[in-house]
Amino acid sequence: MSENPSLTRYNLLSQIFHWTVVVLMIGLFVTDSLREGAPKDTPERLAFLNLHMSFGISLFVVVIFRILWSRISDQPAPVPGARWTQVSAKVVHLLLNIATLVVPVFGYLRAASKPRPIEFFGTELPNLIGKAPGVNDAMHIFHGEPMAIFFYVVIGLHVAAALWHQWAKRDGTLSRMLPWG
Repeated sequence: MSENPSLTRYNLLSQIFHWTVVVLMIGLFVTDSLREGAPKDTPERLAFLNLHMSFGISLFVVVIFRILWSRISDQPAPVPGARWTQVSAKVVHLLLNIATLVVPVFGYLRAASKPRPIEFFGTELPNLIGKAPGVNDAMHIFHGEPMAIFFYVVIGLHVAAALWHQWAKRDGTLSRMLPWG
C-alpha cells in the first residue's frame, strides 16, 4: 500500500469493499441469530445456515480482494493523532482483517466436518474433510460463541473509534470512508 498524504478520502472501490464487508457481517450475525432461534431439524434452520455459509464465503472472497486492493492502490495517510491511537487503530484493523479471513475458513471446517452439504447460494461445494468429530469440536471454539464475542468487541472498538473521531474530535475520519463525505 502506498500512503498518499494528499488524499483526504478513500477511493470509491475501497469504500465499496468496506461497506460490503459491513453488510456481510451484519448478514452473518442476523442469519446466525435466526438459525439459533429456529427449531432444530427444520427447513427454516437449514435455510438460515445455508445463507450464513454463503455470506461467510462471500466475506472471505471480498476481504481477499479488499486487502489486495489496499496494497495496490493509493490510500490516505492515517489521521494524525497520539501514538497510542495510531497503534490501536493498526491493531484493530489487523485483527479485523485476520478474523474476517480465518473465521470463514473455520466455518468451512466446522461445516465440512459434519455429514451435510456445504452450499454457496444453492450451489453445493466440495467437502474436503468428511465426518470428523474432533475437527468439529475444535471449530466450535474458533467458529462459535467465543469468536462471535471477539467480533462484537473488535467491531465495537472500531465503530466507537470512528464515532469518537467524527463527533468528539470532529476530524472527518468517518467521512473519509463515506461515499457522500
